[in-house]
Amino acid sequence: MENIKIKAIILAAGKGTRFKSEKPKVLHQLLGKPMIFYVKEAVSWINPEEIIFVVGHKKEDVIKEINCDKCKFAIQEKQLGTGDAVKSSLKYWEDFDGYLLIINGDTPLIKGQTLKDAVNYLNALINYEGRQINDKNYKNKNIAGLVLTAKLDNPYGYGRIIKGKAGVIDKIVEEKDASPLEKQIKEVNSGIYLIYVPFLKDALNKLTSNNNQNEYYLTDVIEILKDEGKYFYTFDVGDYTQILGVNDRWQLANAENILKTQFLYFWATNGVTIHNPDTVWIDFDVSLDKDVEIYQCVSLRGKTEVLEGSIIYENCVIINSKIGKNVKIYPNTVIENSIIEDNAEVGPFSRIRNNAVIGKNCSIGNFVEVKNSKIGNNTYAKHLTYLGDAEIGNNVNIGAGTITCNYDGVNKHKTVIKDGAFIGSDTMLVAPITIGKNAYTGSGSVITKDVPDNALAVERAKLRIIDNYAKRKKEKKEKDDSC
Repeated sequence: MENIKIKAIILAAGKGTRFKSEKPKVLHQLLGKPMIFYVKEAVSWINPEEIIFVVGHKKEDVIKEINCDKCKFAIQEKQLGTGDAVKSSLKYWEDFDGYLLIINGDTPLIKGQTLKDAVNYLNALINYEGRQINDKNYKNKNIAGLVLTAKLDNPYGYGRIIKGKAGVIDKIVEEKDASPLEKQIKEVNSGIYLIYVPFLKDALNKLTSNNNQNEYYLTDVIEILKDEGKYFYTFDVGDYTQILGVNDRWQLANAENILKTQFLYFWATNGVTIHNPDTVWIDFDVSLDKDVEIYQCVSLRGKTEVLEGSIIYENCVIINSKIGKNVKIYPNTVIENSIIEDNAEVGPFSRIRNNAVIGKNCSIGNFVEVKNSKIGNNTYAKHLTYLGDAEIGNNVNIGAGTITCNYDGVNKHKTVIKDGAFIGSDTMLVAPITIGKNAYTGSGSVITKDVPDNALAVERAKLRIIDNYAKRKKEKKEKDDSC
């Protein structure tokens, strides 16, 4: 027998009132990605023929964030419940002879492997039924589908699974409609379903809003079909955290913490050393090689990549940047949208930003800021320096207190320092300017003109030494005080 055919519906129309936010609920982020991203990734594991998103509140924002050319979008005009949401997408699946996976867009912890296992289980159930009647061309007559469930010690807030004979579901009762006895049931509805389309179409037309919420519950489909001799089975997801919904910002924080721990475990088991992992933050898009070492209170965000053997010390923040092999990033350093090449050292207390490139074997040290600049190999700027809009060659020494004066109040200008140059401490380089190969600048100089190769540029006022200055100043003060 052939495997069952699948289409998927992701429900993403909710406002998320308890978030107290103008942003649609499914666009609130976990580890740098909106929660609906994780749901879509999980659904992709079952290779559905089509993914249909049901959108509503600020639908343009949701569609833009999903950014899926092959996906379909249905609009739920009013918030009338999950049954109404599914019905709003009818045109995309009404003639489909297969199963719909229906899942909420606010369940970001569901795993793709779990959905895949559920599909395989349903396929096995249907094939078993076909074998029982020895029909190779068997078309499903009785199995309406699966409801993914979990068992919770505290099931408050979840719909309870009411089972009958042979383990099939009689009905699902929502928390607000449950009797005291039903509220004691531990097995709960995840809000994730696999439903046979020919059965679902008719059942949706029989839904009513006769409940405390005055909404059309998709869960009522189970009881409607049971009365017609069509049955739902359950599939236990095992780890209950997979079905946790996100309905407010505290639940968002809890879900993000669970996801963060899972990611840290993944990196640790793939060769990354993480010290004090509770304090470490790693976004979804971050990539880490083996033998990377990360110390406490480090935040790696965006599309950051860290290559083999690099060490990130305490309190560093790295955003959308590439860190080469065997790099050392010392404490309290911030790197944004930049590249640090192999064997370089940066920090402590450095800031690298705006598409800066730090070359191989460089040392960028204490309280040095590099902005929109390219630093060549084996170049050193170890102390108290600002390098902005600069192109600096190989084997250059930048003395403490050096500043590239790149902004004239209207425009930014470029500083070029060629290979082998030596920039004395406390040099002001007024751009646009070029310092030639192997050239020197004297400490304390303000350089306003290009310096040729191999030359020395010095700009200082003539030193004056005033004898007995301290004695004369003291005598003047005494005289003034006596008046």
